[in-house]
Amino acid sequence: MDFLQSNWVKYGIYLGIITILVQLVSYYVTPINVWMQMLLGFVIMIALFYLAGKAEREANGGVLSYGQALKTTFLTGLTGTVVSTLFSIILIQLIDPGLVEKLAELSVETARSMMEKFGMPEDQMAAALEKAEEEAANAFTPGKMLLQIVYGSIFVLIFAAIVSIFIKKNEDPNQVNVQDIGEA
Repeated sequence: MDFLQSNWVKYGIYLGIITILVQLVSYYVTPINVWMQMLLGFVIMIALFYLAGKAEREANGGVLSYGQALKTTFLTGLTGTVVSTLFSIILIQLIDPGLVEKLAELSVETARSMMEKFGMPEDQMAAALEKAEEEAANAFTPGKMLLQIVYGSIFVLIFAAIVSIFIKKNEDPNQVNVQDIGEA
């Protein structure tokens, strides 16, 4: 099978493009809550893992081992993560460097909201928010963004392992293959 025509490359690129579109809508059209972005990301990722696995299973005559399913779903997720991360680096470093400030503010505001919901005392919240501001300002360097691929791959592996359980389909040991009969 040609590398660029493999199901995981195709669906991984789809995942990357859809993730980029969600990010662009959130950054420039209408802000999407961080938790909603994560939920939307999970749903999109799981759907594309399923579609990639199903396509791989169909390409293998309706049979797909757990290992093959895991390989397909993991590589789909990894490809999508790489595509969307590289786009984010280009967007932030070359196209719209001012976006870093907006994203840092959003990150701090999300942290503040979470701390308030958990009832954190004001003095502890002030110290934590100061630290969050420092970390948010440094989170969008190319090196730290590339490191997100590593962390994202661990996350992707966990979801790929779970989704692969539902995608796999072992060969029926009781099924008689007509070609096997002709060879005997």
